[in-house]
Amino acid sequence: MQRRSVLKGMLASSLAWQVGGAQACSLVFVNDRSVAKVVVRSMDLPKRFPEDPKLFVLPRGMARDSGRGCIPGVRAAVEGIAGKPLQWTSTYGSVAMISFKGFATDGINEKGLAAHLLVLEDSRHEAKDARPDLPDVAWAQYVLDQFASVREVVDAHRAGGFRVVAGWSHDVGYPKPLGLHLAVQDDSGDAAIFEYVNGELVVHHGADYRVMTNDPPMDEMLVRLKQYKGFGGNAPLPGDVDPEHRFVRLMEYYKFLPQAKGYTDAVANALSLLRIAQIPARQVNGGDKEFWSDVQTNWVSAADVTNRIYYVNSSTVPSLLWVDLGKVDLRRGAPLKFLDPHDGSVGGDAWIHLKTWKA
Repeated sequence: MQRRSVLKGMLASSLAWQVGGAQACSLVFVNDRSVAKVVVRSMDLPKRFPEDPKLFVLPRGMARDSGRGCIPGVRAAVEGIAGKPLQWTSTYGSVAMISFKGFATDGINEKGLAAHLLVLEDSRHEAKDARPDLPDVAWAQYVLDQFASVREVVDAHRAGGFRVVAGWSHDVGYPKPLGLHLAVQDDSGDAAIFEYVNGELVVHHGADYRVMTNDPPMDEMLVRLKQYKGFGGNAPLPGDVDPEHRFVRLMEYYKFLPQAKGYTDAVANALSLLRIAQIPARQVNGGDKEFWSDVQTNWVSAADVTNRIYYVNSSTVPSLLWVDLGKVDLRRGAPLKFLDPHDGSVGGDAWIHLKTWKA
């Protein structure tokens, strides 16, 4: 009896550490299957963090100021900018998940370029200089608005015309910088991951960069991968929600992903792979003050960069919805459209459910 109690306590302690120390989000790009190239990601955040996501259709020609959120009429002043905020006008239309009422965290544009923000707490940005500042909360939107391919995104970052900084906004309940890294993919199968490590930009560019989770930065993550069976080491496949362990599982199970028999298989297989890294809904100890203690998956997306279709599955709604970029109006001056992915009445081809945003 005593032994059982001790074991139970050890298991509870272990699970609390694993979940409490977890960060957010996982991503996989299935780019070597013949039917369609699909990138899937989970958005995992603490329940107490008011993400309030909305799916938006964003037309071309929208004026952007990275010192505020990208949705008209929403007060979302961005803090953390030391110099002049980067400004631009969107060249391409996109469909994006807008989190905290003002910031694109995930999406795809009309050219088949996808962009995703995930947490990287180890981010350390470049020192202040004369370049305009691009807060990381606006990073994905800038990429979706301005670039048609991964190569263009890589070239723009290496050209150094802007400085990425950590951003946050008390206006929309985003009270502290989380630290972020960026992943992009395109319809050629190309991919890149952008991180700021020890004050310098690090770019991982190539079709092999299919998987991303959180800390540590990618260089160190790839070193850690080598300790596991199947990647050069002897450690067994890990099972908790630690970013390293999610990364290893996704890398391992990717090897067994079958060729899709048809289009439905292509999307479904990619989503099935992501499920091994998601965090289910759960009861949380209200007295735990650890920031990540109540993290769970809020939603999952699948960006089909081949056919320009963007899928979303809310964790509170058991149906999948999608928006085909070929059906929505992305012309300059078109009305802003949106929907709530947590609305249980919206499912399937969602373009008919889109509502006009009134600023």
